[in-house]
Amino acid sequence: MFKLLKSLLILIIVLLIGVVIFAFSFINSISYEVTADDLPQDVYESSDNLLLFAKTKIVGLVLADEDERYTLIEEIMNLIIFDSIRENINEEYDPLSDCTDNSCARIVDDENFYIDYAFAKLNDDNQIVITISAGTNRYVNVDTALIMVFDVDFGNTIGLDSSIVFTLDEYHLGDRTMSMKLLDMIFERMDKANIENNMTFGELDLDNYTYTISIADAIIS
Repeated sequence: MFKLLKSLLILIIVLLIGVVIFAFSFINSISYEVTADDLPQDVYESSDNLLLFAKTKIVGLVLADEDERYTLIEEIMNLIIFDSIRENINEEYDPLSDCTDNSCARIVDDENFYIDYAFAKLNDDNQIVITISAGTNRYVNVDTALIMVFDVDFGNTIGLDSSIVFTLDEYHLGDRTMSMKLLDMIFERMDKANIENNMTFGELDLDNYTYTISIADAIIS
């Protein structure tokens, strides 16, 4: 009986060690550092009406050449992201100010987690990469980032009645590539409509993981 208990105890210890090793390995694989230096400085230091500025640039897509369009799309996305945060999540958010309080330094500051930055960048494949940095210090200190890579479709031609469609291609948690099935499971348990309505412009579709910008809407709204 003693030998059996001893064997069980050894097995439990081995399993616990395995769990701890796996946990630390996973945390290490998703660890990702984002700082205020990564933010688009011109957008976050702008004193302009963010959404109006974004709409002006959206209309400007009609006259832009192909290279300029992708540059404009990066600027447009950052303006809409910042405006959506200010209007629907945290009106005090101002990460590049001298503010030392979390209420303006972070998008969300919850006792269990925080979200501090969200921005868009154009990669070498002309895809838009949305980075949302977050973390927790509840039980263990973890800094990570949700990184979503979107294909950008301007259509065959672009005019005043055109739309630009962003479609999620892949996403990562830190440097770890995650499965689309997992994303489906997560959003099935969330209020997708509430998240979609947080965007101050464009149509976010979390069923198909797309985001659509209408040039006509930028003119008439």
